[in-house]
Amino acid sequence: MEQLSSASFIFVKISLGEIGPFNLALYRFLIAALVLYAILKLSGKIVPVSRRDLPGLVFLALTGVTLLYAVQFLALFYTTATNSSILINTSAIFVSVLSFTVGEKLTGRKFVALILAFSGVVLTASKGNLDFLHAETLKGDLLMIFDGFLWALYTIAGKRLLERYNPETLTVYAFAIGAVLLLPFAHAEGLANPTTFSTMTWISIMFLAIFCSVFGYVAWYSALSAMGATKVAVFVYLIPLFTAVMAYFTLGEDIGPFTVLGGVLIVSGVYLVERS
Repeated sequence: MEQLSSASFIFVKISLGEIGPFNLALYRFLIAALVLYAILKLSGKIVPVSRRDLPGLVFLALTGVTLLYAVQFLALFYTTATNSSILINTSAIFVSVLSFTVGEKLTGRKFVALILAFSGVVLTASKGNLDFLHAETLKGDLLMIFDGFLWALYTIAGKRLLERYNPETLTVYAFAIGAVLLLPFAHAEGLANPTTFSTMTWISIMFLAIFCSVFGYVAWYSALSAMGATKVAVFVYLIPLFTAVMAYFTLGEDIGPFTVLGGVLIVSGVYLVERS
């Protein structure tokens, strides 16, 4: 799940230096589908899908795989990794707005808490430099906000199907269908030969496929099957905070006053959402 890993934007940027966005999305989810299918086959967890649910699965594949990452990788051509890591978090706000479709109530207190937490994300990721939106990145920034909306659609649609299927089954079908739907885009872009990829590109693809996709997506739907959509979505706001703390211990990066203030706002907002 892209928005749950700040590091993923860096690996995407690395890969895009060698292959196009549609090829990157194709190979990422093709590998993710094969890995997850093998795991489910060995564990006996995969469940047959009813024909009536096929349109819903195609919708999941489009919003959570094909369009989501085609748009996101395209956006990264026009904006920065920092802007992306901030703006993708608008997904939690979109989820909260759309949550009424799955019987959840959006209260004023919950919405204010989401805005509070999002403000903390902006401060933490930008390190207080609020002048991160510029005309030259506007196209990419708008695409990344649209990407957040797509993730919200995937989350809400998946919440309904989780009443009939386990998280792993929904995810592997979304990956497989999504990869198939990416083929025409990758072909139009010029299908890349994977044997020519550099070692760093392969490392990036495997990181995105296994950690961000297989583990990230299954964890997301597992949490969604047990909790409300808004409560699950708001936890993405903790990722920039954890990233800043890990960077302090592993990379020696400073934790300045804006990081501390942003952390307080994030934790406060998440707490208020969980209590509402």
